[in-house]
Amino acid sequence: MPNITTQLCNTGQHKDILSQHLDTFNLVPDYQLDVMRKDQSLDQLMAQLFAQLPRVLDHANPDIVIIQGDTASAMASAVIAAKKGIPLAHIEAGLRTHDISSPFPEEIYRKKISTLATWHFCPTDLARQNLLRENIAPENIFVTGNTSVDMVLKTHAQLTCERGNSTAPRQEGERPYFLITLHRRESQGAPLMIITSCLRDFAISKPEFDFIFPLHPNPLSSQMIKSQLGEQKNITLLPPVDYPQFVHLMANAFAIITDSGGIQEEAPALNIPVIVVRDMTERTEGLDSGCLRLAGTEKHTILYELNLLIEDKAHYKRMQHAHNPFGDGHAAEKITAHLKEIIEKNLCKNSPTPVS
Repeated sequence: MPNITTQLCNTGQHKDILSQHLDTFNLVPDYQLDVMRKDQSLDQLMAQLFAQLPRVLDHANPDIVIIQGDTASAMASAVIAAKKGIPLAHIEAGLRTHDISSPFPEEIYRKKISTLATWHFCPTDLARQNLLRENIAPENIFVTGNTSVDMVLKTHAQLTCERGNSTAPRQEGERPYFLITLHRRESQGAPLMIITSCLRDFAISKPEFDFIFPLHPNPLSSQMIKSQLGEQKNITLLPPVDYPQFVHLMANAFAIITDSGGIQEEAPALNIPVIVVRDMTERTEGLDSGCLRLAGTEKHTILYELNLLIEDKAHYKRMQHAHNPFGDGHAAEKITAHLKEIIEKNLCKNSPTPVS
């Protein structure tokens, strides 16, 4: 087996949130980019990525580039690696809504990355089937589960060990709470106004529940959320929290209301029902399993799903105990084993093999 070295590139997006995560897991990037500009557009962000990432790959000279997800930085890295002839491994591959307008532009990024990647690590068999229908070679597709499930289970186990009963289910007499996150680009503007108005009305109608809402640092969304929800007594708006604290909030929530992709995978691993306030999801396996419910972005559909959780105890328990189809907590081990086989088969050299 060759001596494998890894190098981590941090693009510098969402610096405050990311620095918390890096500190939590004792990660120090080997390369630090500076791509963020005040009030920049997505096009301007992409321009910065295309300007700065080539220098990183030139300096690192990796044998494999590994990317995760569907972000602008993942897309830019895939294009640049392909241009330089560097093989690409894509983690979280094969997610699809089959509608390029939702989520936009992430669905476009996912499909483009799949055409450029050499190896595809899928969270589920449905994701694998999506890639097969796009004529990806089956021998280059691996179903591993998603690393987000690994992390949430590991972090929750550590919290349970360190804090003891503080991570146990909430005790009788404590006020149950909904955990809320809203951050996606397509939720901004009119959809966010509808969702927050709905949440305010629901909170007013359910004074026996609390609502905890860690805010995303994007000022456009956070200002609207504060104006809509800041005065409601049983809604608590928090600044961004670190990952262990967020896992603690997830694990003790009655349910989660979110437009996040990752939380759709993480919360079911903790047996917490998730109401997805989006019109489409690329994680339809969760809908089929029953751990997720797609509420859309209209007031009447959101209120229906939220009230159903409270009023129908059997429905709540079915969601709570539904199978999580997104992994068993060992995705990273499986991906690592596949990568070792790939390196041994295709990339063995006498010198160390750097992986970015």
